[in-house]
Amino acid sequence: MDLLAGFGQAAIAVGLVALCGVVAFLIFGFPLLRKVGDKISGIYWPSDSQFRILPEYSVAEARAKAGKYQEAVDEYRKVVAQYPEDVYPHLRMAELALEHLHDFKLTELELLSAVAKADREDTSALAAGRLADFYQQTLHDPVRALEVMKRLKEKFPGSKIARLTDERIEKLQTMPAGWESPKPPAKITVKPADEETLRRRRGF
Repeated sequence: MDLLAGFGQAAIAVGLVALCGVVAFLIFGFPLLRKVGDKISGIYWPSDSQFRILPEYSVAEARAKAGKYQEAVDEYRKVVAQYPEDVYPHLRMAELALEHLHDFKLTELELLSAVAKADREDTSALAAGRLADFYQQTLHDPVRALEVMKRLKEKFPGSKIARLTDERIEKLQTMPAGWESPKPPAKITVKPADEETLRRRRGF
């Protein structure tokens, strides 16, 4: 009997502990889980304040695909008017102006606009890199390319972007004005000798 009574008391004690645990979970556990859940969901599902309506580039790209490059630039200007903070249209217009319209002034203007509007490290590095490439590779002006890289480094001191620009800055500092990248060697074409020439070479 004493043994059964002891088991009964132990069972009651375990039940009380379990009941207290459930009550504590209901009081403290659910709010804690809700906070953790909110943090996790915030990573994968940002709040509405973090969303930004992205402009559509389909019309401009359709013009470019059709070879109507000036019309594509005009369409991108409409995007800029609607979304003045967007950097991409300036980069794309610069690309079209350089590769298809061969308009260096427009290329430089749009790249400068992109650099001025870029505020994050990634977009700033992209815009500044494109502008430096334009000065270095197209205009053969490493001095101006160097200035662009120095301004980028000063804009984000101590950042990863600043450290990555150091190598290019060192290379640009050693390039004289008017430097051009070496051109690949011209292919040597060998004209096959006719039969009479071959006979003279052979001595008969």
